[in-house]
Amino acid sequence: MTVLLNGKTHTQTTRDAFSGGPGEVQIHSLGRSFDGVVAERSKVLILFVPRDLSFEIAATLGSAEFSTIATGMGRLFSDYLVDVAHRLPMLAQADLPSLAGATRAMILACVSPSTDHADAAKGPIANVLRERARRLVHARLLDPKLSSELVRKELGVSRTRLYNLFEPLGGVMHYIQHRRLLSAYAALTDPSDRRLIFQIAEERGFSDGAEFGRAFKRTFGYSPSEVRNRGGGGMPLRSDLADCPSVERLGLLLRRLQG
Repeated sequence: MTVLLNGKTHTQTTRDAFSGGPGEVQIHSLGRSFDGVVAERSKVLILFVPRDLSFEIAATLGSAEFSTIATGMGRLFSDYLVDVAHRLPMLAQADLPSLAGATRAMILACVSPSTDHADAAKGPIANVLRERARRLVHARLLDPKLSSELVRKELGVSRTRLYNLFEPLGGVMHYIQHRRLLSAYAALTDPSDRRLIFQIAEERGFSDGAEFGRAFKRTFGYSPSEVRNRGGGGMPLRSDLADCPSVERLGLLLRRLQG
């Protein structure tokens, strides 16, 4: 099973021919002859699935060999594989059985959609949707139009599904506000950012300075002015995290994470 990250591919078999573009899932059987062409500088993510992984998997992939899964579930599986590839270096051996089970469930839900297969893949699908939402929120964090409805439309899910996805995080708007507060913290502890506090708050959707101050202090335990004075305005930040007071440490970590 392949996912093209960028570029183009073309496959020619004795019976058919098909092409693929970025984000599309394709199924190739390594037990049959075919000619494949990948455009120069293309990047492809490949998942090799042993035929003896399970009879159901082998039969499902066999019935869909040499095809492109250009469906909504196909896109979900594409995002799932990309996410797994990013996380592999952080996984321990003890994580592998659950990863194999999740991947098996996602393959069946993608290639052979059914209520039972979708139920079995409920956990991995939810993780993929949350990751999509996370990327969307990160990309449009300062957009005044960012809302739960915009996230719902971009994910293509119902309001109930969106609520269930973000219930463990306190809801979509709570998540968005939390990310904006983290962004504000990073700005306030950045010595090069000397804008007024209310300007930083307004940029992140807080039109009421008092509301911003209360939300900020509930989250971090310090007022915005305290963080500004102790983190970036009144004294230089130290690079040694072990020696940093907690009020400085988080700001330094945030700036490192944001590049």
